[in-house]
Amino acid sequence: MWYLVAILSGFCMATADALSKRTASRTPALLLAWIREAYALPFLLPLLFIIKIPPLDLTFLLAILACVAMDLVTTFLYMRAIQIAPLSLTVPYLGLTPLFLLLIPTLVLGEKLSLLGIVGVVLVSLGTYVLQIDRLRDGIFKPWVAIFQNRGSFYMFIVAICYAITATLGKLAIQHSSPLFMTIVYFTLLAIGYVPFVLITTRGKVRPLVAAPLNYLKIGLAMALMAVAHFTAISHVPVAYMISLKRLSLLFAILYGYFWFKEQKLRERLLGGAIIVLGAFCIALA
Repeated sequence: MWYLVAILSGFCMATADALSKRTASRTPALLLAWIREAYALPFLLPLLFIIKIPPLDLTFLLAILACVAMDLVTTFLYMRAIQIAPLSLTVPYLGLTPLFLLLIPTLVLGEKLSLLGIVGVVLVSLGTYVLQIDRLRDGIFKPWVAIFQNRGSFYMFIVAICYAITATLGKLAIQHSSPLFMTIVYFTLLAIGYVPFVLITTRGKVRPLVAAPLNYLKIGLAMALMAVAHFTAISHVPVAYMISLKRLSLLFAILYGYFWFKEQKLRERLLGGAIIVLGAFCIALA
């Protein structure tokens, strides 16, 4: 059941990305990042009235503050990376996150994976990388060389590592609270943390924050559903498995791109998609 919830998280993430793409052409990147967090709150905050507030300790506080601080930094690095470097030299690094999760949760949480599960995680990472092959005009190893030659590539490499760390710390915070409470607090702190950057982006103007409320609420709903599914699933399965299954969002995103935005090159990405599905199947059997 929890594996299906993890896949649901990926589907909701892809939906939020597709809705965001429709707004991205007229919305600055940092403002869009804030919208994805802040407009999820109308759907998350009411849950405080129906859930039990768990007892909290210092571990929860330190873990969630570290997550929020790292997410604010990684969002800036992510946006900066795609701004100063080609997508072909940045996006493939996101496939490395599951590989880092083979080690980090083991050190922090003591999680152990089966051999079949490890194979599944590796396959998902490989499939994520292969999905981008059609963009790699200078060879499949170009992104690895670019780490040492291109600042944008280096930034995205750091982002991939940070995503693995925040996923692990997020589970640690859940272990010292609850999935729903963690979700609400996390999104609230992120929304507040983005405010100064958003006001700088909009030059102090508030109107862009509410320019298209219905569209923003659609994005917020998708993000809220993603977060609830994400933190609920990750509390029941190893972090590496959950994040790997969530990478199925890339397949959903490709389908959205093909059917919704009329993007091409679907066939070129089928191999990477097939590898990801095979990896997810291995994880499900682990």
